[in-house]
Amino acid sequence: MESIEIHRTADMKDLKRPVIIVGFPGTGLVGSVAAAHLIDALGMKLGGYITSKEFAPLAAIHDYTPMPAARIHFSEKHNIILIISEMTIPISLSKELADKILGMAASLKASSIISLGGIALKQGEREVYVVTTDLAIVKDMMKKRLAKPIKEGATTGVTGVMLAKGTLIKFPVIAFLAEASEEYLDPAAASNVLKVLSKFLNTPIDTSRLDREARELTKGLKESIIKSKISKKGPTASEGGGMYG
Repeated sequence: MESIEIHRTADMKDLKRPVIIVGFPGTGLVGSVAAAHLIDALGMKLGGYITSKEFAPLAAIHDYTPMPAARIHFSEKHNIILIISEMTIPISLSKELADKILGMAASLKASSIISLGGIALKQGEREVYVVTTDLAIVKDMMKKRLAKPIKEGATTGVTGVMLAKGTLIKFPVIAFLAEASEEYLDPAAASNVLKVLSKFLNTPIDTSRLDREARELTKGLKESIIKSKISKKGPTASEGGGMYG
């Protein structure tokens, strides 16, 4: 029995073969952070929400307003539909949700689906990778050096199912995966994936706020590391350790 329902609160009739962008939590929360930023950067309107009895009982709060954690936004100006989730999708629902998104894409005559996400950070690198059902896109990405294609590997969850089914039904599904930290929210990775998306869609996306947050996070992490080292080292005579309790 199906448990996921997509509720559309706007008809989005003025969209013509739109691009559907998907951003869900994952490594570094890249997908959710990038999608949330995109809503503000492109001035997207609320167009619906997604429910399931298996979803966590929570509401997302933005600009003082509580709203469903899994939502649909859209922009007629940019011809984009965005599906965002600010909660983890249960792995048991991956197939059903992927089918629902592909079905929505078919009903709206979407041109493609683009999933934004993160991939485990390699030491010192900040690459963005691409996996797609369309080999022509892989070649174009390599030519323009926008993202590195993944030749061998695996991807899981909703994105993995959409990629596999997209290949079978010959529908363009693209995943942009930015290298991100597995330990904390990574605005730098979200910025990197949006920069690639911006060039791919030829749509300006201002990522300056994410870049600023990334710098502040880096500074905060460095300070935490220094404090941690001092704490582990313990006080010494030259450091004026606590003689009097």
